[in-house]
Amino acid sequence: MDVHTRSVSAGVVVIGAGAAGLAAARTLHERGVDVLLLEARGRAGGRAYTLRTSDGAYPIELGAEFIHGKADATMALLRECGEGTTEISASLPGVWEATERVLDRVDVHGPDTSVDAFLKSVDPRDAAQARMLIEGFDAAITSDASIIAIANEWRGEGNDTQGRPAAGYGVIMDHLAASIGDRLWLNSPAREIHWSPGGVEVVALRGGESVRVHARRAIVTLPIAVLHEHGVRFVPALPPHKRDAIDAIGMGPVVKVMLEFQSAFWEDGFFQTTGDSAFPSVWSRLPQRAPVLAAWAGGDAVARLAARYRDPIAAAIETCARIFPHVDVRAQLVDAHSHDWQRDPCARGAYSYLRVNGNGARERLAEPIEGVLYFAGEATSSRDAGTVAGALDSGYRAASEIPIQR
Repeated sequence: MDVHTRSVSAGVVVIGAGAAGLAAARTLHERGVDVLLLEARGRAGGRAYTLRTSDGAYPIELGAEFIHGKADATMALLRECGEGTTEISASLPGVWEATERVLDRVDVHGPDTSVDAFLKSVDPRDAAQARMLIEGFDAAITSDASIIAIANEWRGEGNDTQGRPAAGYGVIMDHLAASIGDRLWLNSPAREIHWSPGGVEVVALRGGESVRVHARRAIVTLPIAVLHEHGVRFVPALPPHKRDAIDAIGMGPVVKVMLEFQSAFWEDGFFQTTGDSAFPSVWSRLPQRAPVLAAWAGGDAVARLAARYRDPIAAAIETCARIFPHVDVRAQLVDAHSHDWQRDPCARGAYSYLRVNGNGARERLAEPIEGVLYFAGEATSSRDAGTVAGALDSGYRAASEIPIQR
């Protein structure tokens, strides 16, 4: 053994301290399992990334922000934290109706095709509206995304945005992280996962040294794009059916800019669509009178943004100046934050979507391998993919699949 390598042991090692990993680790910890949670970042939460306004009064969400549908897992944790939600009403007259008209034409039992290909068969005006909403809501690359999967998602229950955590998602993530204590290792990226029917050995970095974590089982909660890019090496390689499931799931890019102003100079209108502006969507925190606007580009819009602008913050300011022509937006600006999730080395994208003919891939990704490797994360959620609730539920599910050794 290398003199710079040390070994530690755990009952279960969980890789990734996003919502799924935190939920799995806490569940196992509460069941008396010796669990170790490894996280490459210097913070917990993964794609939920909460900052605060300069006065500390409001959250600034650079990642996950909204609560979609019932989200029972999210709501339960908010109650546990003593936090509430802010209900919102985002009306996009014309856009929702056009998207529904398009997706109602999809034969979900017929042959699959890409969103792009299908949109060529519908009214161009409806197609343009549907494309904007699918890019923004699903962060999907429309030449790659399955039209059947998108149609099924939109026809399902709970797709309407209902609200957001009033104090931000960071409250939940910090609460879960605190419950795990010193068994959460930050700044500890996993590099290799050696697995066999007898157990796992995870090679990670911690404090500049190599650490080998020996455990009976592992729960892998890495984002799908990290699995695409072999960001962690599996030894032996994952079996073909698992690689096929990974390859059938795409990861949508998102650039999000949060602008903080001296005051909330907008009177009403929670959500704005901006046509051909750099950022197709801008929204406020109404009904909260927070002096914060979010500028959002998702899916194919990210490439269009990058082709026109080098600085996303400058692009967001320009977009807001067009929306509010009677306000000196630049003079009002206090601070700005941006995050390009595709360039984030620990995520490589915002959230997942199914590729053409990808039906069933999420369920196959979620299946354990030989009772040793387990998988969680929003990409494994067949009901609430792309959401914090889906990630939390997947963590609870993976933890429940692991037998307790007495």
